[in-house]
Amino acid sequence: MSRARRLGQRVDVEVVGDPEDIATVAGPAIVYSPVLAGCGVGRTLGSGPLVIVSGAATEPLAVSLDIEGISNWFTVDRSGEGLHPGTRAFVLLCRDPRTEARNLGRQLRRALDALGCPPEPAILDLLFGSPAAPLERLSLGLRAGRAMTGGGAMPLTRYMGSSMGALPDPLPSPCTVAGLNEARECGHLEQLLDRLRLGVRDNVDDWLSGVNALSGGGHEMDPLICGLSEVGSHLLVLPHSGLLPPLDAAMDAVAVGLGPALGATRGQTDANASLVEMFRFLGGSFVDNARFAIDVAGEPPPDGRVARWGWLCESVQVAADTADRLWRKVIDPPQ
Repeated sequence: MSRARRLGQRVDVEVVGDPEDIATVAGPAIVYSPVLAGCGVGRTLGSGPLVIVSGAATEPLAVSLDIEGISNWFTVDRSGEGLHPGTRAFVLLCRDPRTEARNLGRQLRRALDALGCPPEPAILDLLFGSPAAPLERLSLGLRAGRAMTGGGAMPLTRYMGSSMGALPDPLPSPCTVAGLNEARECGHLEQLLDRLRLGVRDNVDDWLSGVNALSGGGHEMDPLICGLSEVGSHLLVLPHSGLLPPLDAAMDAVAVGLGPALGATRGQTDANASLVEMFRFLGGSFVDNARFAIDVAGEPPPDGRVARWGWLCESVQVAADTADRLWRKVIDPPQ
């Protein structure tokens, strides 16, 4: 609850309550939020509305790709192990004590590097686990990787031959082992792979054969194969002159800021504490009671760090809308 009163050209704002009771919203997190950035939360000079809040190096990075960050929160790894099952399978392959397994991991890393997507666990978590369409996830991973490495864009269709007929459909999303086996049996997978240039096709066939032989009927590599097949199938159905979908402002900002966010371990780690600091810096105060207090709608904070970020972003948006309506009444009261 808050109260505003006009004193000449000054508006004093008070919040009824004890600041010690304010819920903690801990980092690390990255989100595109003009409201939070405008309040000084996690804002860096030159980053616009991008918000990066620090946190422990062992904690996963909470990410939202939505403007204002009200929904679609997920996490990416900061420890080098990966969070998505496909990423974990990739790390497992690269660290396998068997020489042939490490060679397969090395081949995959080279292939990802050639595409402009650094084979970092955090980038693979974006590629496999972002709540977005497969081609958007690919655009996101490439944008994040190029921002980290300083590499330039390149046409991915250079690895594909010209299409002489109707383009095949991509694999269903999400791609499962059953769906992949069905596509292999009916010839759908063969149609997709036929779009690759001959040399690239040979490398893909050799890698898949090597992984299947290595696993010996095991399933530890299935999430990696399914993740790569899903994204790759959507790429392979593009026409030769096709382009990946452009990222909106929020997704682009998060992709560019991913590198700094992965290394953000110092500074303020509580977003709500930053809000309190800014509120007091601007002259706001906390009181036990106030006449004519205005109630701002909201829900109690949920449990869980990631869930609290969605709650905070929604709460500050509601508060901003309420403050805007109140300010209009103060500066232009009804006659």
